[in-house]
Amino acid sequence: MAQSLVRSVTINAPVEKVFAFLSDPTDWMLAFPSESEVTDLDIKPGGVGTSAKWTAKIFGVNMSVTHEYREVIPNQRIVSKASAGPVVTFALEPVEGGTALTVDEDIDVQTPLVRVPLHALLVKWTEGDIEAMVANVKSLVETGQKAVTAADEKPRGTHLLAASDEISIAAPVERVFEIVKDPSVWLGEDVEISNHTVTPAGVGTTFTASWKVLGIPLKTTHEYTEYVPDEHFTSKSSFGPEFRISVAPEGSGTKLTYAYEVLPSNWADAAVDSLVMKMSERSQKELLAKIKATAEAGASQS
Repeated sequence: MAQSLVRSVTINAPVEKVFAFLSDPTDWMLAFPSESEVTDLDIKPGGVGTSAKWTAKIFGVNMSVTHEYREVIPNQRIVSKASAGPVVTFALEPVEGGTALTVDEDIDVQTPLVRVPLHALLVKWTEGDIEAMVANVKSLVETGQKAVTAADEKPRGTHLLAASDEISIAAPVERVFEIVKDPSVWLGEDVEISNHTVTPAGVGTTFTASWKVLGIPLKTTHEYTEYVPDEHFTSKSSFGPEFRISVAPEGSGTKLTYAYEVLPSNWADAAVDSLVMKMSERSQKELLAKIKATAEAGASQS
């Protein structure tokens, strides 16, 4: 699902000066408020092909991406593509008193129904950080100093984030529960399940879930903390979210409910979880439709 953040600012400096600043990716990468490092800088004649590796540590998570300039029009436009993540476009236009700078960050991520722990990368996609980066570009060009630093960022309140969906299935409750209790079913085919240990009572069943987002391998552990056969089970992820899968009689069939919730520990977690939940809406509906088709196909044969 595509996500776009656009912010604009007027800089009290000529277009040529602003373009020169942005021509070196080190300058705008270090304009983010959090502490970061830029290495492997390679500036190409004409700009296209210029690249640099950006590394940041946020909430204890290290993340590195390499940006490469794909399009450069002197004093007008720079398009930079990250090795894992967004496309950042800087558009410049001369205006009275200086330069109008517009920063457009586009992200298109397909993600399974598991919380993505890419804090260092995803936080950069949030509205607050983009605004701070744009403000810092303006300040650095005009004064040589950052206007916003990590110490200036204010914590934002968090609250419980929850999402759920349901589907009616023309199959008995017992059959639907037997199918959906398998984590490879309710997490979907994009997630690899390993180290699956099933307890006789269901509670205490554990497994490891592995998947990739933006080509980056991720992994979490799950444990079934509640388990009532033919009714519901709850799976707690080590990353924070709690999943609850419920079945209930509905006429001659079954109503399947898929719910998950997480209480973020800070504003960065809240930004990540909100984004991932939004991007997961479509894949969740597709997953429920597949479970429905599997259960009904088996029911018609019995």
